[in-house]
Amino acid sequence: MTLEQLRDIVVIVYGAMGVLLVLALTIAAFGAWFAIRTLTRAVEGLLDDPVRPALEEIRRTAQNVRGTTEFVADTAVHPLIRAVALGRGIRRGLATVTGIRNRRK
Repeated sequence: MTLEQLRDIVVIVYGAMGVLLVLALTIAAFGAWFAIRTLTRAVEGLLDDPVRPALEEIRRTAQNVRGTTEFVADTAVHPLIRAVALGRGIRRGLATVTGIRNRRK
C-alpha cells in the first residue's frame, strides 16, 4: 500500500464520516425541534387549565375594586371634601369680614 493510496482511503473515510455526522446532527436538530414544540404545547395546555381562568378572575376582581373605589369616591368622599371646603371657606370669610381670627393653641 502506497502513501497515495493511504491518503485516498483517509479522505474517503473522512468524507463518509462527515456525511454521517451531518445526517446525525440533522436528525438530532429535528428531534430537538419536535421535543421543544411538544413541550411548548404541553405548557400552553397547563396554562389554559388553571392559570388563565385565575388570571381572568383576578382581572375582574381588580375591575370591581376599581369601580367600587370610584363609586365610594363619587358618593362619599367628594361631597365630604366639598362640604369641609365650604365650611372652611365660610369660616374664613366670616373671620375676614368680622375681623375675628380663630386662633388655636
